Amino acid sequence: MGVIGFDRIVLIGSIFYSRHRIVEDPVKGIFDENKAEQLINLQEEMEDKFNITGLLDVVSEGKEAIVKYMDFVADRTDKPFILDGYLEARIAGLKYASEVGLVDRIIYNSINTMNTADEIKALKEASVESAIIFCYDPAYTTPFRRLILLTEKGLLKRAEDIGIKNLLVDVVPTDIKSLGEVIETLLLIKTTYNYPAGCGPANVSYYLSDFLKEEIDTTTIVSSVNAVSHLFSDFLFYGPIERAEIAFGSAYIVEEVKEGLSSELHKLMVRT
Repeated sequence: MGVIGFDRIVLIGSIFYSRHRIVEDPVKGIFDENKAEQLINLQEEMEDKFNITGLLDVVSEGKEAIVKYMDFVADRTDKPFILDGYLEARIAGLKYASEVGLVDRIIYNSINTMNTADEIKALKEASVESAIIFCYDPAYTTPFRRLILLTEKGLLKRAEDIGIKNLLVDVVPTDIKSLGEVIETLLLIKTTYNYPAGCGPANVSYYLSDFLKEEIDTTTIVSSVNAVSHLFSDFLFYGPIERAEIAFGSAYIVEEVKEGLSSELHKLMVRT
């Protein structure tokens, strides 16, 4: 079983993110609805073309905005979506989801070492059942120390206490070199637990060296980083939804490679 019921890799594209060009007012949630719908349709076209599931990462900077974003997305897709963004927006989103019956549609991002008391209270009151564990701390970057975050630092216990039943573990790369640790962590988690695990390779692009940015075009960088991250991941946050064509094309090639693996290797790469 894959991420929330999907068998192959799940690609998650971010919409309404900080400085997204389609957003005119990130606090009030004023945005170009036509362009937003075009982007959602683009991702869905890529899903159909490559037979790979896509989800939306709904990112908000304001309490008023998150309500408008959630309504818009819920009307245009029947799949789950990620509730993401600034803390006050996420809490407002939880309360709104509870009021209008959207709780079973949201995957909360995230359970982490910095959750506030108000945030945990809102999660419990909303009876959220699906969430992402943000398995990262600057002092806990090696694979085995990331397991400590899940166990000794109590992220798994926190999720259990809140009532989370569907967990996704995000192992969070930061730069290109960190992808080695991320791959090892994915293998460690997938051989230790039965939780879907993945990462957000889009983070890597923020920390690229000037040389890479100047000498290698964005398409090459994104597709390469996504492919490496994809091998042992059940889900990927591929970044801005505008990159859907690159992300889904790259993912299709990796999925084809996985199909040719021996059964033992395939077990490590594909959750069954």
